[in-house]
Amino acid sequence: MIDFFVWIILAFIIVVSIIDFKVKAIPSIFLTSFLFAVAVIHPANLIYGLCGFIMAILLFESGFFGGIGDIKVMTIVAFMISNMKDLFILIFFVMLIGIIWKYYFYLQFKARRKKLPDEFPFIPVFAFTYIILMILGAI
Repeated sequence: MIDFFVWIILAFIIVVSIIDFKVKAIPSIFLTSFLFAVAVIHPANLIYGLCGFIMAILLFESGFFGGIGDIKVMTIVAFMISNMKDLFILIFFVMLIGIIWKYYFYLQFKARRKKLPDEFPFIPVFAFTYIILMILGAI
């Protein structure tokens, strides 16, 4: 049975995804306070949260996604992971869905003959990944 807190985080990520999609900016205090709450509720998963944070920093620095909010949301999702195998599944799906997501945006802007924007919403990728992890039983 899936914990009630898992559903709260899913609802949070979906709301943040919608905000990111429409506004392309998430208030930092909103994400930071939720990250702190997840860390307090799941202190046993600190190592996975830190690994997710490090991976998010690496993906941010490589240009895979472009905002501090993306780093915080990936860290929140990583805090919900309880073993290393599931952490690798998280990273795999973030990269796979992220590549598909970026390619979709590329095709949309190419079809409209518009210049690609510097930033585009990436938090929906974490929402899809979180749902997949729930289905696989990784969360």
